[in-house]
Amino acid sequence: MNNLLEHLHPLLMSFGQSAEWFCICLVIFVPLAYLFAGKPSQPYLRRDMLTDSAYWFFGPVFYAPIGLYITIGLVTLFYSPAAINQLSQHGLAPLASFPLIVQAFLVLLGTDFLQYWMHRFFHRDPLWRFHIIHHSPVEVDWLSAARFHPINIILYSTLMNAIIFTFGFSPEAFALLAPFNLIYSPLVHANLNWSYGPFRYLLASPVFHRWHHTSPEEGGMKNFAPTFPFLDLMFGTFYMPKGVQPVDFGAHHERVPTDFFGQIVYPFHKRVDK
Repeated sequence: MNNLLEHLHPLLMSFGQSAEWFCICLVIFVPLAYLFAGKPSQPYLRRDMLTDSAYWFFGPVFYAPIGLYITIGLVTLFYSPAAINQLSQHGLAPLASFPLIVQAFLVLLGTDFLQYWMHRFFHRDPLWRFHIIHHSPVEVDWLSAARFHPINIILYSTLMNAIIFTFGFSPEAFALLAPFNLIYSPLVHANLNWSYGPFRYLLASPVFHRWHHTSPEEGGMKNFAPTFPFLDLMFGTFYMPKGVQPVDFGAHHERVPTDFFGQIVYPFHKRVDK
């Protein structure tokens, strides 16, 4: 019985943390969407919220151990046993000697740069078959941030974070960024009309990212940066027309299932276009 409880404890902790952040986001973004709706006609409740909730709660249970194994593999490949112990405890010089806030910014910037380009690759075949799951909701809100196929998460987030970790940043820098990362993805997907005005090029806003969820003919092939829009500006993929809100979302050219298990197996099926 004790052995069973020992194995269940990490699982229960993961569910508990997911539930905490779910409640935090619910309390924050539902009232904000009522006050500052980007698409006023969008409902607060939608039929596929259960699907996104499944991603929200079951995703971390699946991704956390994979991320650990990928990180261990990369670190083992590049460092000696002594350096691995130092890296896992305090990071490696010279990066670990920087102030913690500077390290956190560099981690965020470096990850954003890698994810910008990986995101562009995910909009091309064969990776689009996995990324289309994230683009399938016809109503985009804070909970849509959880809908990612496991392959998408492993390559786009887990692998990119592991690569940045091998540079030698302190583990504390990643811990410092954790709350920001947990709240910012739901924020940019939330049904809000925030564009950040003069700061629109500095940080990704809900308007900026929601344009990315429109059709390829609109903004669907633009706005790839997860946090820093100036990357899109640098590489010619910035799109945010003034005074216009994105309203038409979804991958209308393909019949993506609305249920969780259907979406997991969908990328492995033969493509069927409308």
